[in-house]
Amino acid sequence: MTTQTFLAERVSGLVAPSSFGAVLGRVADDAIHLTGGSPAIEPLPRAELARLTEAVLADPETAARALDYTGHQGDAGLRAWAGAREGADAARVVITNGALHGLSLTLLAVVDPGDLVLVENPVYPLAVKTLQLTGARVDAVPVDAEGLDVDALADLLRAGARPRALYVVPDFQNPTGSVLAADRRTRLVELAELYGFVVVSDNPYSALRGDGAPVADLDLDSDRVVRVNTFSKTLGPGLRLGWTVAPEWLVPGLLDLRSRQDQHASSLLQEVVGRLVTSDGLFDRTVAAASVLYRERALALVGGLRAELGDAVDVDVPEGGVFAWPRFTDPAVDVDALAAAAAEEGVVFLPGSQFSVVGDAAASRRHARVSFGQATVGQLGEAATRIGRAYARVTA
Repeated sequence: MTTQTFLAERVSGLVAPSSFGAVLGRVADDAIHLTGGSPAIEPLPRAELARLTEAVLADPETAARALDYTGHQGDAGLRAWAGAREGADAARVVITNGALHGLSLTLLAVVDPGDLVLVENPVYPLAVKTLQLTGARVDAVPVDAEGLDVDALADLLRAGARPRALYVVPDFQNPTGSVLAADRRTRLVELAELYGFVVVSDNPYSALRGDGAPVADLDLDSDRVVRVNTFSKTLGPGLRLGWTVAPEWLVPGLLDLRSRQDQHASSLLQEVVGRLVTSDGLFDRTVAAASVLYRERALALVGGLRAELGDAVDVDVPEGGVFAWPRFTDPAVDVDALAAAAAEEGVVFLPGSQFSVVGDAAASRRHARVSFGQATVGQLGEAATRIGRAYARVTA
């Protein structure tokens, strides 16, 4: 018997841009998972969140506000905090259900079907998945050790490309961990203003810097720059809370879309998180502790891979974030096959092919994305040992 479906074309015609997140091969029962971008539980302010939630609900006045509808743009206090942090007027801040929601709202507000949107290569595949809802054409600009290759972008533009928007992760890019150089950030904004496209800076890892000097985000004085951020990497993705800073001309469009979708983020969580981030440096202490922890874990993972694989792997210690992007130097090594063998050995990571959504696949096929966010130092050392065993198997 066949079951008739009534899915609209906008749903039934969607095809995932890659197999992102798929685990290759049979996974050992005791596997160490190095696949996700979630934060470690240890530095998250669980006790403070519990205390503040209880305090909000215990007071009749704040409870009434926290359990009611609120405005589309979000809690004024939380917007003021985000605006101060980003160096922008709170009137330009929209509180969202995380960064991907902010990205979706922005792209739907500025991109028409058939428009060209440029992304990084390699790229975070869920960003491209979001782009599919706009009906845009997607092309890629390569990423190197200093982030998005702005010279390559300029060449595309001079050759006639006219994007409506460009998506970029400036700090600790997902998946490569690269940081967009300061001069490239300046030139990227200049190109956006010259050629008339919107740059969307998705920067969820920027606060998690364990080494090196921070680089200023894309300049919000430009009316071609949108910044998207989230509490998912600092306070926990389960909160589903983030913010977008948009040019004045874009804010009404974002709110019009919002009025037709989810209305607003959780009133309760906005009230709780608003209190937390304004509580005597608590947020900054949380982020600082997490950055130290991730630095220790990054060193453990990269050191372990170098010890196990030697010249067979080329891998840098990222200055922040939760991802490393090892490159296997032998071009004959099939990293998809290595990932499958590693899963059998008891460690799961994502092959670089899953991030080759558009553009030259060679940019990713010899790489792997390994996350050190949630695994302990001991687990990361063991993971490196298991990857070494898997490598020996696939190259035997």
